[in-house]
Amino acid sequence: MAEYKKLENQPLKFVLVEFRFSPVMQIAEYIPKIQEALRRQYPISEKRSGQAVQVRPGGIAVSAIDRWAFISANKKSAIDINQERLVYITAEYPRFAGFSDTCKQAIETLVNIVEPGLILRIGLRYSDLVIVDDGEVITSLVNEHFGFPNGIETLGKTRQHSTDTFLRTDMGGLAIRTLYGKHNLTCLPDVQSLPISITADATSSERIILDFDHYWEAKDEPVSFETNNVLEKLSALHKTSREAFWKVTTDYARNEKWA
Repeated sequence: MAEYKKLENQPLKFVLVEFRFSPVMQIAEYIPKIQEALRRQYPISEKRSGQAVQVRPGGIAVSAIDRWAFISANKKSAIDINQERLVYITAEYPRFAGFSDTCKQAIETLVNIVEPGLILRIGLRYSDLVIVDDGEVITSLVNEHFGFPNGIETLGKTRQHSTDTFLRTDMGGLAIRTLYGKHNLTCLPDVQSLPISITADATSSERIILDFDHYWEAKDEPVSFETNNVLEKLSALHKTSREAFWKVTTDYARNEKWA
């Protein structure tokens, strides 16, 4: 059994969890009370507009949807809410226990004020940035599968290599995506507009982004949106995500580079 010790210099850039619930069309009426409950920890608030895509018998319908972000004073953590989901994002991740406690506070705020009916989906996403320092090679840090493919290195200089792997798990599905090469990205392009502040790099260097997205979805059996139900599933999602990180990275990286 692996010893999942704390990494003092962990490569983690952010963690995001989405709790999707049965739609509350009048969510705007509850926002003032939610803001009042959260404003001490998240004093910065923003209203944004987005799009909701619905599949109907006659085709696809796209409609406008409002969302509200409540952001911490240092802009390292945020709660984002719309009519069908609550998202918590943080660039200050302690260990899972502390993360879960913060999620519990957000969930209880939603339950006490909005009382959503069903939990439909939970998605837990970890994004890591692994820098290849002088004297290191990519395969000394991550499994060779995620490095540049063998056999074509004589054709030119390594610039970029990406992988997209999907696994069916006991909980649902796990997507592992990577982006390796010489670039200055600190996370995958699809999350560049998060409401939190993620340090950007001005110059390019050899690096790999590791992105683990593990999710659970309700199937035929309805699941009530209750705090214990949600946290139990979140904990199970985390266990597999943690194991995936341990399998993708090397002993040297965990025991020496990030120890």
